[in-house]
Amino acid sequence: MKGQVTIFIIIGIVLLLGIGFAVYFSSRAQEGSSPISQASKLPQKIQPVQDAVHECIRQIGTDGLQKLGQTGGYIDTSTLNPHVLFSTEGNAVRYAPHGELAVASWWFMKSKDSCTANCEFASKRPALTGGSLSIAGQLESYINTNLPACVSQISSPGCQITSGDDPMLKVQIGQSVLVSGEYPLRVLCDGQSFNVDQFAVDIDVNLQDIYSLATNLTSLQINDHILEQATTTLIQTFGGKDSQIPPFRDLEFGPPGAGHFWIKFEVKKNLKRMLASYIPFIQVFGTANYKYVRAPEGVRDPELYELLYNRQFLVPLNTTYPFLETNFRYLDWWEPYFDLNCNGELCQADTGSNFFLIPFSLDRYEFAYDLSYPVLVEIRSPYALDGQGYTFQFMLEENMRNSAPFTTDVNLPVQSASSEPSIFCSPDQRTSGEVQLYALDTETGRGAENVSVSFQCGDNNCNVGRTSNGTFILRLPRCIGGSLALTNLNYESAELSLDTFLEKPQNLSVRLEPIRTVGVTVKDYQVRKQSKNAPWEFEEASGLSRHKKNEETIILLSRIGEAPFAAFANVQGLAGSQMQIVPGKYNISTFSLLRQDIRFPPDERCVRIKKIFDSKKECSMIPEDPIDFNATSPFPYGMTQYEYIFTSEMLKGAKNIEFRQFVVAIDEVEEKDRIVEDLSEITKTQNRANENPALIWPVISR
Repeated sequence: MKGQVTIFIIIGIVLLLGIGFAVYFSSRAQEGSSPISQASKLPQKIQPVQDAVHECIRQIGTDGLQKLGQTGGYIDTSTLNPHVLFSTEGNAVRYAPHGELAVASWWFMKSKDSCTANCEFASKRPALTGGSLSIAGQLESYINTNLPACVSQISSPGCQITSGDDPMLKVQIGQSVLVSGEYPLRVLCDGQSFNVDQFAVDIDVNLQDIYSLATNLTSLQINDHILEQATTTLIQTFGGKDSQIPPFRDLEFGPPGAGHFWIKFEVKKNLKRMLASYIPFIQVFGTANYKYVRAPEGVRDPELYELLYNRQFLVPLNTTYPFLETNFRYLDWWEPYFDLNCNGELCQADTGSNFFLIPFSLDRYEFAYDLSYPVLVEIRSPYALDGQGYTFQFMLEENMRNSAPFTTDVNLPVQSASSEPSIFCSPDQRTSGEVQLYALDTETGRGAENVSVSFQCGDNNCNVGRTSNGTFILRLPRCIGGSLALTNLNYESAELSLDTFLEKPQNLSVRLEPIRTVGVTVKDYQVRKQSKNAPWEFEEASGLSRHKKNEETIILLSRIGEAPFAAFANVQGLAGSQMQIVPGKYNISTFSLLRQDIRFPPDERCVRIKKIFDSKKECSMIPEDPIDFNATSPFPYGMTQYEYIFTSEMLKGAKNIEFRQFVVAIDEVEEKDRIVEDLSEITKTQNRANENPALIWPVISR
């Protein structure tokens, strides 16, 4: 009996040891089957070739990550439409005034800045994973598109490299970015042939945490209005009766007097300077560069100073990011939307006076700020890319109306969990009936050459080839509700609905509108005044005047009701310009600047203050100091916005488009006759355009 028990114990121990060894070797086998380990099982002779391909993947992947980081998550920036002049009127913001780099706005008001109710808000935050438009999907496409050109440049002594099918590399985003998959290569070295098809590269960028932090900051802006809170703090701190910007509200009781006043144009300039100086003080708690701000020596109220910078400018987080840094920036060339409830350009108190027994006046200051401006949020991983560092930046928009945050019920969409890579685009899946496509150039009447064709079904997007003489014949993956997209830099993109579920041939045709390049010129209708206090008037009989040598006009066309398309021209002086355009209904904006010396001198204004038995004249200079415009700080000469339709027939053979606008001819007024009230005439050019729409319609010449 005891012998039987002993045997069973021995058998049990053997079984446990066997299971343990099985689990151990199984786990070792699984470790060995990871993408990186699989990609390493090659003969030593061709290892340099594999290393060179890996370096290509690393370089292209890193370049793609840098592009994503610069733009807020976009390699292809065609869907980003920054406004050339007004930074809060687009879904992205130009980083520099005349630069090409546009940074996506992860939160912005989609409606016009003038909207006051039921306004629409939106986000250009891309998904991290899932679909061709996600960050991972864009990076995959960028690597797969550019890898063959890099591999073709590889030179390995004694070896010749030829490629088979296109690369099918996939991107996985976690604590690092893993690029792995197939790229069939045949390597001939010293008469021996080898097949190399598995590659894997790990890029040291913690994009998962960076995206998580960016999303958290965006959600805090939407729900807690972190930028509006900082703005309110600035105005409360620096606004006042004796300050450069007016207070939200204040009262002043005393002897009758002229009171305090501000020029709205100057208030905007001072606000821009304050934002540029103080927005960088915003800090995110729980990040690597968070520091408690201590009051410097000599500050009058150190407790208030520390309260201001450590509470009002602090962004709280429930999650810590100890290896990431954050920075906030406003650059003063980003033109904000700004308005104050002033009487034209002159902002002053509502005054009530009493002259019974003891004369006194009560000045009530109550100003409602309307303010929208973009803020660049920069997230930096200083130790990424082997110590080189990596930066991801995006825009958030502050929106305040009537001195309060502009609220909305809209929230960021929840990101779906990442799924396994799809095999939808594999050539093996192209089992539909034959599809024959013909693309016609509407300008020449001939077939459109070298147009890229891609097929989309749900979240899957496959690049399937290019047209030759306008024709493309292909088979596609089976799909219900799919679409063909045709793209070429010289044509407007087009899309066709296409079901490929049934195995039957199909013939399709599409008309492609070429992107036409036309000349652009500008002429002005001048609005004038005859004397210092005379009204500004427009006389149609005066006709059009030439664009002036010191005048610069920026023209922006944004298509509405169709696929996004934007056209831009900058006309400087007497020379013309060019723009690219396609047919469509457009919102046209013209904004003109006069880059010459224009001065508004101080003008003496006097009021008679009543006393008990008599009255006294009290005078002040408005403005206190001259307001100067020049080449670097130009005078806003005119602005106009309207809608117009350019048809295909109108643009066919077009050589030039002449745009027309109303301008405030302040340069025709003598300096002594210029007053600050003239500045309010700038905004009235839009009213004149609304009253005379036919006068400003573009004129096309052939």
